[in-house]
Amino acid sequence: MVNALNMKIGFGLIGAGGIGFVHAWSAKVAPLSFEDLDPSNITLVGVYNRTLSKAERLAKRFGFKYATSDLDRVIKDSEINAFCVALANAFHKDPVLKISDEGKHVLCEKPLGLNYKEAEEMYKAVKSAGIVHAVALVMRFMPSVIYAKQLIKKGFLGKIYHFRAVVAHSRYVNPDLPIEWRMKKSIAGGGALADIGIHLMDLARFLVGELREVSAVTRTFIERRKTLDGKIDYVDVEDAGLMIFSFENGALGYIEATRFGPGFQELDRIEIHGSKGMIRFYLENPFEIFVYSLEDEAPGVKRIILKPWPKALWPPSKSISGWAFLFVKLMHEFFRAIIEGREASPNFYDGLKAQEILEAAYISAKEREWIRLPL
Repeated sequence: MVNALNMKIGFGLIGAGGIGFVHAWSAKVAPLSFEDLDPSNITLVGVYNRTLSKAERLAKRFGFKYATSDLDRVIKDSEINAFCVALANAFHKDPVLKISDEGKHVLCEKPLGLNYKEAEEMYKAVKSAGIVHAVALVMRFMPSVIYAKQLIKKGFLGKIYHFRAVVAHSRYVNPDLPIEWRMKKSIAGGGALADIGIHLMDLARFLVGELREVSAVTRTFIERRKTLDGKIDYVDVEDAGLMIFSFENGALGYIEATRFGPGFQELDRIEIHGSKGMIRFYLENPFEIFVYSLEDEAPGVKRIILKPWPKALWPPSKSISGWAFLFVKLMHEFFRAIIEGREASPNFYDGLKAQEILEAAYISAKEREWIRLPL
């Protein structure tokens, strides 16, 4: 294992939009937030964006050395050995392939590609290159998820029967909201299931096991929206999707993902039931979990408050709510995997398997039939 004090990381960011801002913030504060990262050895070097002014604003705010609209310049920069790809989904593949060719490490936003075929190509590239690769399936870093995984390994639930999960946003319920790239299949690859539901697909695999078969239904509630210049364009991805599925171990699962859920906010609820009890947690507070055990002398739902991650200096235990902290932990995992020369988790294989479930759901919704996995 390489000591953190001897390992230099030059960080490059590809994409300066909304999620690019989140990753820039995470790369900046991760070395300050974990005692096993040395801030002096992690340098924010270059930011790429097609619109140069966006890259310049982000570079100035977070202290990157330069901004550019030349993708090859930042990828070939010898000072950069680790990248985050935070572009729209249709534009993930080409930078990832180029970064792999350069033998540099890469963290990519989810979903990996527009479809399973793209994701598979990207996975093969990073695996062949022998680089560290990670994917932004950040819900795995919720302390509640980590604790749930430990409980399941110890047999707290006994035989698992049910996985149930709901995720909802509400911005798209506004009929006057102009059309944007997440509403176009050619750029996003899918709608609510691809955008937010994919996190739940990953948690289903991570906590319960591999899926056997999937059935899904999707719906677009508002099919036409205005463009920014007042013209009419068509929404060709789903506003909401429902999935039912079975696991290889015999358990049943259900996922609901919608961008038409006013009042739901970030309450995202996950429940797992087994022969011995129940686990429930919410994205609203990643540091809280509810458990129920039939083996307790007086069974009842218990609320457990969890501490932040090992070696975390921030957030302090008295201020532990917030979705954004999950991205800091993701960046910490990415940097530590590079330093230690090990696989990151979740990585491109996890991203590939999540995308396989997503693709099965879309095939099922189109063909109106159950789809067996693997594809």
